[in-house]
Amino acid sequence: MNIISERKCFDSRIKKIFTSPISQKTASFIILKDVNIYYLTSFYGKDSESILLITGDNLYLLVNFIYLEQARKSIQNKNVNIVCCKKDKYRKLAKILEDYSFNSIGVEGKNISFTGFRKLEKLLSGQGKRLVSIDGVVENLRTVKDKVEISKIKNACKITDKVFGSIINSSAASIEKLSEIELACRIEELLVKSNSEGRSFDTIVAYGKNSSMPHYSPQKIKVKGGLMLMDFGCKFENYCSDMTRTIFTGNLKICNEFKKIYDIVLKAQLLAIENCREGVTCSQLDRIARKFIISKGYGNNFGHSLGHGVGIEVHEEPAVTMQNRTVLRENMVITIEPGIYIENFGGVRIEDMVIVGKNGCEVLNNSKKSFLILD
Repeated sequence: MNIISERKCFDSRIKKIFTSPISQKTASFIILKDVNIYYLTSFYGKDSESILLITGDNLYLLVNFIYLEQARKSIQNKNVNIVCCKKDKYRKLAKILEDYSFNSIGVEGKNISFTGFRKLEKLLSGQGKRLVSIDGVVENLRTVKDKVEISKIKNACKITDKVFGSIINSSAASIEKLSEIELACRIEELLVKSNSEGRSFDTIVAYGKNSSMPHYSPQKIKVKGGLMLMDFGCKFENYCSDMTRTIFTGNLKICNEFKKIYDIVLKAQLLAIENCREGVTCSQLDRIARKFIISKGYGNNFGHSLGHGVGIEVHEEPAVTMQNRTVLRENMVITIEPGIYIENFGGVRIEDMVIVGKNGCEVLNNSKKSFLILD
């Protein structure tokens, strides 16, 4: 992807804000969430407390001196004015807004403290301007990925596949020398060596009975023969991947006890993938996988949603849940990850990322997901 094409994508995203329904309520926007600022400008200052002010064709990025050089070097939108804030950022913002005559300004209500909101509200009331809380404007735009985003996500998924391939190409004996946390560290090391920017979330390696806890944290427990669940992902140019595989080593008796559960989870996932397309609602897709697992007697053992959106954040909209009636649209990127978890026995989860298409979906992970026992 060349720089000119990427710059056009950033320009297009700004324009889309003014075609959203919320733009009828306000003529300007104050963006506070770091990933939303990155989405609109290409500047990503994690926990930087930066502010992006959008007023028609003019954009102002208010940053602390610590992030000033980074902002200057990363901004791709020529209409962004970078402003260094050494002291009170809200007072500086209000000063800029003195030159504008509009009456209402939208601010990301979920991303500002109550104290901050009241302070900014008071500063702007003196100018005859009203502060309006808005939520989800940028997040809603981010649900449908453009070609730049899809390219980066695909690269992140390729790295994840490569690392999983390295793990399963190891012998069972070499894996069984490691603890859960050592294997997690091994995975994260391989992610970095494979040209990623590191993990996209805390890597999960759950051995044996520990796999019944969906968001388990790996411990100093030696991996022996049996089941091992690995849930991991990476970042590539700030975009995430997320994949889960459940594999088996050594103890054939334990492995065979899980075969039935594994086959049910895999079938549920394949059914959801087969039915994933534009026009299907998130709740319908969740119901397809869940109904199959219920029919096999394990409905109470599938307690989380079928999936979630992935992009700049590893968990973003749309949430693929029983309750969410959001309609899937072309170029949304979601996970499909059913699971069955039995306390004091173990759990199986299989997760892939997919791109929603008009007549189906494209699975982004090519890693093996047949029942796999390592020698």
